[in-house]
Amino acid sequence: MQPATDALADPTVLDDLRALRGQSGMRRFFGGIKIPLKAVRFIAAHPKMWPWMIIPALINIVLFVITAAALLMNAPELLGWLWAQPEATWLKVVWYAVLGVVLLASVVLSYFAVLMAAGVVASPFNDQLSVITERELCGTVANARDGESLVRGILRSIAISLITLIAYLACIIPLLFLHLIPGLGSLLNTVLGTAVSAVFLSFEYSDAALDRQGFSLREKIGRVRAQIDLAGGFGVGSALLMLIPVVNLLVMPVAVVGGTMLGIELRDDRDATPPA
Repeated sequence: MQPATDALADPTVLDDLRALRGQSGMRRFFGGIKIPLKAVRFIAAHPKMWPWMIIPALINIVLFVITAAALLMNAPELLGWLWAQPEATWLKVVWYAVLGVVLLASVVLSYFAVLMAAGVVASPFNDQLSVITERELCGTVANARDGESLVRGILRSIAISLITLIAYLACIIPLLFLHLIPGLGSLLNTVLGTAVSAVFLSFEYSDAALDRQGFSLREKIGRVRAQIDLAGGFGVGSALLMLIPVVNLLVMPVAVVGGTMLGIELRDDRDATPPA
């Protein structure tokens, strides 16, 4: 992508990301964590983007309520299947403590699951929000797929989101068996689940910007792997926003905008050589 000279371009965020090139992995990781916060400020400063946030936010809210309710109602049965409620009083205390961790983990991981699943449903709206973000940041929009029909573009976007969702579930579902380890297992499930989710979130929400540059699926994966410190930081930053009441219901549009910022940096950093 050629540097934009459009007066409407707002390159500040991109300049901050470029300044991280060549820095230590830890510095880049914390820089990635800040991307969702930059996205929040960016959205607040661009009211024209707000209408495109409504439908993705509503989809996110509905899916989260349904998913969280289902997980919370079935968490005791799930734990009971993995570890039957003991008779001894002191073991019951431990069992209920583990149940509390499972309930908390269910709420946290439901956010990640919803973000991945909602990305499929809200794909057309998220793509438009990403386009607006790139135009505001760069003054122009990459068009390597110019000439492709709208329907084909939407179908490809949905297909990639579905592939990402399936891969995510294939990684996250086995982690549920960590609950078989009383106490520590639930903690490990939450920590590892968050780490896995952070990586997948970075891929899912940087995809639109990379796709507009004409990157293949393999090239997209390579770009994320090559800059996993920055990308992983973005995923963790998105996860932290999920802990803030009200804001967490708007995480998906924020992730789209922040992921677009990340995607532009991933595709423009020519010094980062994707692993073979």
